[in-house]
Amino acid sequence: VPTANFKIVVVMNRGQTAGDVTESALVYSVIMPNTPEAKGTNWTQYLVSVDEVEKQTGYDFLSKVPEAVQKVIEARVAAAP
Repeated sequence: VPTANFKIVVVMNRGQTAGDVTESALVYSVIMPNTPEAKGTNWTQYLVSVDEVEKQTGYDFLSKVPEAVQKVIEARVAAAP
């Protein structure tokens, strides 16, 4: 059983591709612990940067997004909606 689950969401318009992502793109990323205490909590408590998800998982996400844009959007932690 994993100790946590993660999710990354890049908000885009229908028909857009990774090449259309800009530095102003809204990106939500979370790492949620896989524990009974997490049940019933608001997901916004677990907001982190994409860089943090990459650090903890060892994966490289958003690799099809232009590199300069990637550096900006992966470093930022989105505000809760």
